[in-house]
Amino acid sequence: MKIVSEAQYEKALREIESFMNAFSDGENATNDAKITELAKAIEDYEDRHVVMPMPLVIKKPETLPDVIELKMFEKKMKRKDMAKLLGISDTRLSEVMHGKRKVNMELAKRLYKTLGVDPKFILEKS
Repeated sequence: MKIVSEAQYEKALREIESFMNAFSDGENATNDAKITELAKAIEDYEDRHVVMPMPLVIKKPETLPDVIELKMFEKKMKRKDMAKLLGISDTRLSEVMHGKRKVNMELAKRLYKTLGVDPKFILEKS
C-alpha cells in the first residue's frame, strides 16, 4: 500500500485510529497485518511530505548585558525592577547594559548572589 495524497493520508489515519479504539475496547486484534501495513504507509508518506518544524535554538548569552537581559526575561522584570533588585540606580544599570559603564566588584557580587550568574563568566566578560 502506498499513500500518494493528503486525502488517502487522512483516511489511513482515521482507519488506524478506529483499529486502536477497537483494540482498546477489548476487541480481539485480528487486523495486525492491516495495522502494520497502514502504519508503514503513513510513515512513508510523512517522511516524504510532512515537514517537521525546526527546533528552537536559544543563543547563549555572550556578554554581561546579555545575561542581565536574559535574567530580566526569565523573571519577567523591567529594567527598573532589576535595578532595584540589584540595589543600583536605573541609570547605572542602563549604562552597564549599553556598555557605557564597567561592572565594579560590588555589582559583580550582586550579580552572582542575586541572579546566580557564574563568577567566572562575570570576571571574563567585565
